Amino acid sequence: MPVSQVSWAGDTEVIRRLDSEWAEISDSPKLCQRLRQWAEDDSRLDFETGTDLLAASQSREVSSWSERDQVLSALLDRYEDDPMARRIALQVVLPQIKSLINRVRGWDTEERAARVVAAAVDVLAHCAAEPARTTPNFRVFANTRRRVLRAAIRDRSEPLRFSADFSHVPDSAPVEVGGRDERRQLDELIDWVRDKGGLHEDTARLVVLTRAGGVSIGELAKSRRVDPQTMRRQRLRAEQRLRRGLSIGP
Repeated sequence: MPVSQVSWAGDTEVIRRLDSEWAEISDSPKLCQRLRQWAEDDSRLDFETGTDLLAASQSREVSSWSERDQVLSALLDRYEDDPMARRIALQVVLPQIKSLINRVRGWDTEERAARVVAAAVDVLAHCAAEPARTTPNFRVFANTRRRVLRAAIRDRSEPLRFSADFSHVPDSAPVEVGGRDERRQLDELIDWVRDKGGLHEDTARLVVLTRAGGVSIGELAKSRRVDPQTMRRQRLRAEQRLRRGLSIGP
C-alpha cells in the first residue's frame, strides 16, 4: 500500500488522546510525588519524572532487554491496585501498540487502533496477574498480536496479515503457542538451548521463538526496535555456538 494511502497509528483518535494525556501527566507534581513514594519501596521505580521513567523503560542502551524491562515489571507488580501504574504501563508499551496498528490489515484504522489498545490493556492485566519468565515487553507484544489476529479471523473469512512479514526468511512454520503447556515447553526449550550453547537467556529466547515459537525475525526485531539483519546475524552466531556445544558439524 502506498505511504500516501496509509493512516498511521499516531493519526487515530485513541492514540492522540493517550499521547496528549501523557504529555499532561508525565512531569506533573502528582506523578512526581507518586514516583517518590514508589521509589521508597522499589528502586526499579526511582525516577524523578514520568519522562525519565519512560525513557529508561524504552531505552536501547542497556546490557539486556531483561534489564530494561525491570521498569515495566515493577509497574506490573502495582498494576492491580494502582490506576497510575496501569496508565504508565500502557504508555511504556505504546510503541509496540502503534507498531501493531500500523502493520495489521483489517477493519478501518480507527476501529483497528481501538481494538489493539483494548487487547493490550487486557494483556497487561493478564501479565500482572500471572507473572512469567518471559520479558514483559515482548510478552505484551506477542500476546496482543495473537489476540488481534484471532479477533480478525472471527470477523473475516480470511486471516489477517502483516504488511511486512519478512516471508523470505527461512524460519520454521508458525506454531500457535497459546496454551499453558505450550508456553512451558518453550520455556524449557529456551533453558536447554541456553545451557547447551552457553548463551545469554535473551539470545536463547531469540533462537527458540523464531525457530519453534512461530515468531518471525521481522516481528521480533520490530518489537525490540532493532534492525532485522542485526538480529539474524545474532541468531546465526548463537546457533553456531549451540552446534559447537552439541558437537554437531556445520
